[in-house]
Order: sequence, then C-alpha cells, then structure tokens
Amino acid sequence: MKKKIIVVGAGGAGLTAAVAAAKKGAEVLLLSKTACGDANCTAYSGGLFSLSSGTVTPDDHFRRIVETGRGVNDQKLVRVLAEESEKSLRTLADWGVTLKISDSGHATVRKSAPSEIMGGGGLTRELTAIARAEGVSILENCAAMKILVGERGAEGLEWVNWKTGKQYRSPASAVILASGGGGRIYSRTDNPSRMTGDGYALALEAGLSLVDMEYVQFYPLGWKDSAFPLWMVGLTILDYIPVTDDIGREFLREAILSWGLSSGKEANYFARDKSAIFLSRHERQGGKTLLHLEDLGEEMLTIPDVRVSLMIDLPPERRTGPVELSPIQHYFTGGIPIDTGGRTALPGLYACGEVTGGVDGASRMGGNALTNIVTFGLRAGRFATEEAAEGSTGDIAEIRAELSFLAPEGGIRPREARERLQAIVQEGLGPCRSGEGLRRCLSAMEEWKGSFPPLKVEGPMDLLHALEMKGLSCTAEAVAHAALLREESRGVHFRDDFPEEREEWVSRILVSAEKGKLKATREN
Repeated sequence: MKKKIIVVGAGGAGLTAAVAAAKKGAEVLLLSKTACGDANCTAYSGGLFSLSSGTVTPDDHFRRIVETGRGVNDQKLVRVLAEESEKSLRTLADWGVTLKISDSGHATVRKSAPSEIMGGGGLTRELTAIARAEGVSILENCAAMKILVGERGAEGLEWVNWKTGKQYRSPASAVILASGGGGRIYSRTDNPSRMTGDGYALALEAGLSLVDMEYVQFYPLGWKDSAFPLWMVGLTILDYIPVTDDIGREFLREAILSWGLSSGKEANYFARDKSAIFLSRHERQGGKTLLHLEDLGEEMLTIPDVRVSLMIDLPPERRTGPVELSPIQHYFTGGIPIDTGGRTALPGLYACGEVTGGVDGASRMGGNALTNIVTFGLRAGRFATEEAAEGSTGDIAEIRAELSFLAPEGGIRPREARERLQAIVQEGLGPCRSGEGLRRCLSAMEEWKGSFPPLKVEGPMDLLHALEMKGLSCTAEAVAHAALLREESRGVHFRDDFPEEREEWVSRILVSAEKGKLKATREN
C-alpha cells in the first residue's frame, strides 16, 4: 500500500513538499485554506531568490546568512540551504517551473508573474498544476484543526471545510506543516489575510515548542497613505527616487551609508532590521518618511529594480508626492524547530517554510525566503515519504466534534475580536519594544481573551475567522513572551530598555505550552 502524506498549506513550501512526496510514490493529500496557490505569501512575494550560484559560493552564502542572522541561526540548516539552493531550484526547473538563475547569486520567477504585486504567483500556479498532474489530492477551503498524535507520533489530521461547516479526520503515515507565518496578528502587514499562525498553534497543542518567536521582521518601507494599498516598497527605490524626512534630508540613505553599505539595494539584502528600527524610532519622535513620487519619471518604470520596488502599477495621476511611508510587518523568522530533513521533535511530523525557525536566526537575509521554502520543501517531502510507516492508513471520515469557541446564540463577531487583538499587537509588538510595553501588551491580551463570550458565526467567513482565532492568539502570545524574556537587542528584535546586543544572550528562546498557558525559557 502507498504511504499517505498529509500536507497542511498550499503556498510554495507546501506545494513543493507535496510534489516531492508524490514523486517519491506517496499518496498525498494537500489542504489549502483558500483556492490553491493564490492566497499565500509566496504568491505575493517579489518572486526573487538569493542563493549560491555563479560567483557566489556556498561559503559566501552561508557567511552572509549567519552574519545577517546575528549568529543565532541553526548553522546545520544554513549549511544545507547554502549548499543545496541552486540544485533545489534546478529541480523545480526540471519539473517545469519558469525561473531564471543568474551567475551573481540570484534567481527570479517574475517572468511568469500574473501582476506586479504577485511576483511569485506564477510559481505557485505552476506548482499547483504540477501537483495535480502528479496525482496530489487538493482539498480547498479547509482549515486544519488538530494533529492526531498516537503511539508512533503524528498519525493523522482533523480539519474543517469552512464553506460547508463539515468536519473531517484522516489517518496518515506522516504530516507536513507548511502553513506559513502569523503576520495577520498585526494591523499593518503585507501578508495575505490567511496568514494567521495556524501551524504554530497546531505544534504547541501537539506538545512541541517554538523557537525565535521574538524575531519578527518588519520591512522598512510600506505605504502609509490610505490612497495606496497596505504593501511594502522595496529599499532599492532609494537608489532612484529620494526618500526624505520632513525637511527634505535623505536621512535613510545617510544612515545606510554610515553602516558601511553602498546602496538601498544592498540594504535590502543585509540591513532590513537596522533600517526598520531606524525608521520606527524616527517616527516615534514625530518624524515622517516621505517618498518623492513626483520625481518618478516615465522612463524609470522600464527599470526592473524600480518596478520590483514599487510592487504596484502607478498611473501618472498617482505619481504626485511626497507620499508617506512607514515600516510594515513582513516575515516571521521563528517557528517550529526542525532538523536538516524537516523533522520536528514529534515523530511523523515534518515542517518547512515560514512556519519553521532556525534558518534565519535574528534577521532574514533578503531573497532567502523563497530559497528556504524550495530547499526544505523538497527535503521535507522526500524524508517524510522515505521514513513514514508502511501500510494502509485508512480513508477520510466525516466527524462531528464540538467547536467549543462558537456561540449557539449571541456572542461577538470573529472579525471584531480579531481587530481588537491586532490593535493590541500593533501597539505592543512593533519594531521597537520595552519591558513595560511588553508586560502591558500581555496584560491587554489576557483582558482581550476574557472580554467576550464565545464567537458569533452567521456565515462561512465568520466560521473561517473563528477557526483562525486560536492561531492568532497563540502567535501573539508567543511573540510577546519571547520578546519579554530576551533582554537585549539583536537583529529585528529591539528593546529600548536593552539597546545593546549581549553576547551572553546568543542562546535561543523556546516557547512552550503547559496547562493551556504559554511560557518562554532560554535554551541550554
């Protein structure tokens, strides 16, 4: 009998893992919360990769990742990424994915992008087609609810189809979590709406710990003007259009040059953390960050770097400036600890992509997110299939399990509860933090949890928002607990009350659940 692999998440990591497992002979079931391949961070990425290719050696790539991650990376994972990145991308090309690898340590899938803002949308759509051709069963509009844990570890999954309200359970030889990060705990994020930390909650409930959750990457520049979408603006734009403070000084460029970097493009790869913290502190002191779109000439829109940086089409009537920018949440560098095969501490459970921690350390190098999902998506899919138990695992069964967080009548709408949490997180867990602010944030979260009765569901979207509440709550608490314990500033984590990096704090922080409560501890 074929081994049965269940993959949770249909972004780049999940799709890559699913295809890899299917090509190894597994029966693969892929769960997607929405239409497969579109509503995920891979699809809405810039579509660019950093890797070891051409003049960039694996040692070069390894060194850059560890330096950017401030030394708290899992170096075994980094070594695999550096040594296998080009090979992994060429595997996808062999599958039929449209990509171009340069001789300067970069690659792109933007040729197949359906729009400027969906730079990775062509990649996920092509991977979806490849998965279907390989026989992967794709269940859309399904939210994972529980990992089934038995004597041999992860033995299956429970989920809900939020459009129909029906609940299901299926045994499995192995489960792969590839559900992405938790950017939607913030009100200012460039993450799609379904990035709600589901995998973090599933892992904690299954008895696993999370690592590096204090390290939340904010992209330095994001549209703040309400006339523009809530989205990022690439730092490379500094090399073409002035970004100034209120009095016209190109203060960010001056800072970047003072850090020993040569351009906004270089800062985009290696100084996102410094830039975001610098701009956040500037904003807290009453300053503004202004992009001078009035200097954007028509000829500039033919320059690839400019188009990628803007991420959106700007008709002439929108090119009036200056337009205000502000840091925006972008990526979670922490998550579920894995080894080089994508294995977690729970036998039979594997993970890949943004839901995992270890590769990036305290800050992610630009372009490494897509390289990560491909490299470890391939490894998770292959190792899960090779190591899974033999034999039949059974069919999908419809079940009836009580959803205790739903109110038969009355209650609060899930969207309103979500917005209240996002306001708390945006205030307390931004780029600049303090012990007092973090304690106040945790207290506000406790009050938030006790302030409303069960959730009121009046339709499918209400049900989806209700199902996502556990991931949002767990993710927000995990970030706050880890950030409070780390009494230093490192990478993307900045503490006003501990502004210096402290060598004795190079150890990592784990967040675990005990009796329904989260706690953070330093790794031995």
